[in-house]
Amino acid sequence: MPQTSRARSASTIVLTAGLLALTACTGPEPTPPPKNSPPVFENEEQALAAGTEAYESYLGVWNRVVADGGVDAARIDEVTTGELRTFENESLSKLKELGWTFSGAASLEVFTISDWYSKPDAAGVLIVGSACVDMTGLHAMDGAGESVIKPERPAKRTWAVHIAPGAADQPPYVLAKHEVIKEGSSCGE
Repeated sequence: MPQTSRARSASTIVLTAGLLALTACTGPEPTPPPKNSPPVFENEEQALAAGTEAYESYLGVWNRVVADGGVDAARIDEVTTGELRTFENESLSKLKELGWTFSGAASLEVFTISDWYSKPDAAGVLIVGSACVDMTGLHAMDGAGESVIKPERPAKRTWAVHIAPGAADQPPYVLAKHEVIKEGSSCGE
């Protein structure tokens, strides 16, 4: 009998040592992410300020790329995301192919928000709004020096805008959607 209990004792020791080795290899339980992260915006004023700043940043980069005739259109990536990024890159790259030269700039006249979220919605959107842009300061000439801007071009263009959180290498807020919704002689039309 003493041999049996020695065998049991040896196997118990081996099993215990194995379990201890396994538990020693595992680290502490990971800390779960906080269930309630703080809101991005506490009120509409903060959302409006962030949306306005994001749109002005976008328009600034857009104006610089246009002024350079579409050269290095990928600069627009700094201030856009998703499908809008692809669309803007393709559109701005075409300017280089056309050989047009640009002067002046488009300018933001009014930015308004129709909705804002304290956290991104399912599509990643934080702010839904519109931007009315004055286009009268932007001029374009073809290779012969002739204006390519039609005299009947509307002075103002209003865009539906979605603002989303920026990636780590971007500003805090970037454009995710930018579609013309109306054109006219003023923002109120």
